[in-house]
Amino acid sequence: MLTIAFYNLENLYDTENDPAIKDDAFAPGGTHNWTEERYKAKLNDLANTIASMGDKGGPAVLGVAEVENKQVLEDLIKTSALRDNKYEIIHYDSPDASGLDVALLYKPRHFQPTAHASLPIGFAEANYQTTGILQVKGLLRNEPVTLYINYWPNGTGSTRIRESRKRAAAITLRQEINEQQKIDKDAKIIVMGNFAVDPSADVLEQALLATGRPDPLYNQELFNAFYMHHINKKGSSFYRGSFQMQDQIMISKSWIGGTGLQFVRGSATIHQPENLKHTFGKYKNTPRKTYAGATYQGGTSSHFPIYLKVQP
Repeated sequence: MLTIAFYNLENLYDTENDPAIKDDAFAPGGTHNWTEERYKAKLNDLANTIASMGDKGGPAVLGVAEVENKQVLEDLIKTSALRDNKYEIIHYDSPDASGLDVALLYKPRHFQPTAHASLPIGFAEANYQTTGILQVKGLLRNEPVTLYINYWPNGTGSTRIRESRKRAAAITLRQEINEQQKIDKDAKIIVMGNFAVDPSADVLEQALLATGRPDPLYNQELFNAFYMHHINKKGSSFYRGSFQMQDQIMISKSWIGGTGLQFVRGSATIHQPENLKHTFGKYKNTPRKTYAGATYQGGTSSHFPIYLKVQP
């Protein structure tokens, strides 16, 4: 059995100032007082969490978001909890003003990449740029698969503008998937990320064609493995008094009732060990952030990681 996971690492910045991005709060002398000690503590907490997910030693493949650069990932995989796994990294610097990117960590003994690219999103606004969609093609236990790691925009602007940006991301991704499915209707596809909306949002169900319907007869659709978590009011993050399921993993129907590697039904999991949570007060059992505003809380991330499993 193999674990496929996604984790929003919440502002994983190094402690150096990069004048090309807006990392001043985490630079020396910045408002967050982000020190080498705090940085290493966060790395160790993240690493221990990753190592405890699914398979012994951590997932076979892990999509991540909110990382400043490749170096923070190098530091992460060199921690004592992860170094024996020999994770490798696929990462592209994004044009987002925050400097935060998506990336893929993978164990070469399970997954061998054959091609990868950062797909730019076709926004209607001429001067707007943000994190692209990371596409990675490769062999998972010798079976061809394609992974897409997403971090959809949810920043400033009116509601109309924010919704337009998310729709642009959905259309960009759907067009890419359509091209794959034209060539091979049974292509093994995994879509993961922070989509800035819950699974029932129109932009996911109508523009991306991602639903909670596992029926393999609807071959063009993606199956959103975390749809029922949302229906049951569970989530990977907490905002304004309620859980949100904006971190999601979706799979093509070829993972259900097909041949080769298959989705393990019931395996979609919000990974939430006690050490990731507030243990008392009004936020009890919610993710403990590293920062609340500029106040250091010492938590691991504002998001719980998620995963699912596949097997022959």
